[in-house]
Amino acid sequence: MFARNFKVKGEDVNDFMVMENASFLRYSSKIVEVFLLDNGFSKLKLNALKIGWQKSNDRLINQKRLMFTETFCVRLNIISSATFEGNKSLVTVDFYNSRSELSATLITEICWFDYTTWETITPPKKIAQFFTETAKFKKAV
Repeated sequence: MFARNFKVKGEDVNDFMVMENASFLRYSSKIVEVFLLDNGFSKLKLNALKIGWQKSNDRLINQKRLMFTETFCVRLNIISSATFEGNKSLVTVDFYNSRSELSATLITEICWFDYTTWETITPPKKIAQFFTETAKFKKAV
C-alpha cells in the first residue's frame, strides 16, 4: 500500500461543495505519478525510456462524500500485476476521509506503452517489480 494525504480544494468540488468524480480521477492519476516518482521513475526518466502509462476502465464506487477543505487520504493498492495479466496491472485507489472512513474506491487498469511504436507493452523489469502483489510499498503520509 502506498498512501498520501491531500485536502479537498475549490477546483475539486461542485456547487454543493462536494468533491466531483473528475477530481477522484485526477487524484488517482496523481498517486500513481507520485508512486513512480518515489520509486525513481520521474516523467523525465519515463520519457527518456520512451515509455508511458495510461489508465483505462475506471470504475468509481462512491460511499461517503468528501467535502470542501476536508483532509483525505489516498491509498494505492496493486491487485494484479502486468506479469500475470498480460500488459495490464489492476489497481485500486481508496479514498479515506478525515475520520479514516472509506469514502470511495476507484478500480482501474494501468497499461504501459512504447512511445516509438505506440503499442501496448509489458513494463520493463525495473518498473514491473514495483507493480507486483508482493512488492513492499513505503507508506508515506
